[in-house]
Amino acid sequence: MLNTEIRNIVTPVINPEAKFEDADVSAELRQAGIDYLTSYDGTFNYLVDLKRRNPAKLSIGQVRGVLNCIRAELLREANGEQDALDMPTVADGRYAVHMDGKLRFFRVNTPAEGRWSGFTFINEHLGDRKASIRNRAEKLAVLTAISNDSEALARFGKELGICGVCGRTLTDEESRELGIGPICRNKMFVV
Repeated sequence: MLNTEIRNIVTPVINPEAKFEDADVSAELRQAGIDYLTSYDGTFNYLVDLKRRNPAKLSIGQVRGVLNCIRAELLREANGEQDALDMPTVADGRYAVHMDGKLRFFRVNTPAEGRWSGFTFINEHLGDRKASIRNRAEKLAVLTAISNDSEALARFGKELGICGVCGRTLTDEESRELGIGPICRNKMFVV
């Protein structure tokens, strides 16, 4: 949560169209970034990692990264966007859902470890290419559509002949009928 002093320093210099660059980091912004990091109690791995270091010895690039996190928080707040915690939780997998009057295909991936732990990545399958869904409102719409459609994972497999869980080609009739391969079915239904 941003305190008023940091908010008052950073808000006037935010460019909604561009992130902070090294040249933008004034002494006042540097201190605001360090103060924010010192009091940070969230779970974003990048900030948690920087907080473990000596914040006073951060490079300009690291402080710029902190300032861009503050910028993102302020812009989300200004746009009235929901926090990521308010997004529906969807298991990793491939899904086909009806949105915008057509059937759309998505892959959801939420790494459990590493640098991107806790982030939810969504790619839309568009023929032979994939497009990342980065807009928070669109991510919310996709995750909501998936979470409200219990058949979305199986539909992906049935429509494309690819397992809705692992993405392998479905080679037998039963798997194509269910949209999920035998190995993934066994893993999903083991108690």
